[in-house]
Amino acid sequence: MDLNQISQAVEELEKDKALSLVQQALDEGVDPPEIINSGIVPGLQGVGKKFETEEYFLAELMMGGKVSQACMDLVEPHLPATGSASAGTVVLGAVEGDLHDIGYSLVATQLELNGFKVHKIGVNVPAMTFIDKAKETSADIIGLSAFLVTTIPNCNEVIDYLRDMGIKDKYKVIIGGTETSQEKAVAMGADGWAPNAVEAVKLCKGLMDIN
Repeated sequence: MDLNQISQAVEELEKDKALSLVQQALDEGVDPPEIINSGIVPGLQGVGKKFETEEYFLAELMMGGKVSQACMDLVEPHLPATGSASAGTVVLGAVEGDLHDIGYSLVATQLELNGFKVHKIGVNVPAMTFIDKAKETSADIIGLSAFLVTTIPNCNEVIDYLRDMGIKDKYKVIIGGTETSQEKAVAMGADGWAPNAVEAVKLCKGLMDIN
């Protein structure tokens, strides 16, 4: 079948149609990773582009994440076992004082679709919670989401704690969110910044030295 149909259904937020098409592709024996990479992911990317051009708004952006995740849930049982060949482990959440989960949820979905193991720890997360979770899960990357100017200092706090504890070199720390930037990432000593979910995947792959 034409996997562009799945992409289009996801992009147009037609959940039932998208799920039906994914099931059809599975029934027809289409390679499950191909369904993800050529069907679901491009659809979610299309949602992101429509958000950037203001054709879609936050509600549609959130729905796009839900539609793509539902499709992913359908495909996952059919994926080949990867064993320990994960792209890496990421702890991801919104820093203390920030209650926005849409951005980091999209990043989490994209990372999972690209082979990363992601631990989402929610919103309004204290600095030490990020660090404790990174230790618990042997994470490679800590992702900090900050949508508000007032919460950006709380990204600094995580990095400062890591330095004070002498374990900054153990984790790569990345930031993202409406009010963040590459300049702010450099200033606080973060290992990278991404303006959107697609770029976040590229950033994480680069940090993990994955082509």
